[in-house]
Amino acid sequence: MHNLVDQARQIVEENRYMTIATAAPDGKPWISPVFFAYDSDYNLFWVSNKNSLHSKLIRQNPRAAIVIFDSKAGEGEGDAVYFDTLVHELEDLDEIRAAMKVLGKRVTKDEFRVKSVEEVTKAAAWRIYKAMPQVVSKLTTGEYINGQYVDKRVEISLN
Repeated sequence: MHNLVDQARQIVEENRYMTIATAAPDGKPWISPVFFAYDSDYNLFWVSNKNSLHSKLIRQNPRAAIVIFDSKAGEGEGDAVYFDTLVHELEDLDEIRAAMKVLGKRVTKDEFRVKSVEEVTKAAAWRIYKAMPQVVSKLTTGEYINGQYVDKRVEISLN
């Protein structure tokens, strides 16, 4: 199990984008790739337009599924970490400042860097979102069923 945790941490560390799945109140799904950062507890942070569909859906339903994977992996070589999360838009100024520091460690292009609290509050278009993992799982060795390879996930703890 320890090796799976190390592999999961490596996937999170080496990738810059995650895919977040949200759902409308009627159940209609929506997915979006977003640039992300993470803290020592593997809370996931990103900046999005407050009017984007996934942002609106998070305000309606804080539950979201997230996957982080290397999209360049060859066929049959893919690996991934899956998160069942609770997400919220940051409003507390101290929490926003802490998230800005976390994001600042991963952002390399100045045009995408949050430089002030004012850029993610009030009338500004951007908001910072925080996904708190409730359940984390990782792909592990699958199995063959009737001659067909079937992926298998196991629940892990990243902390």
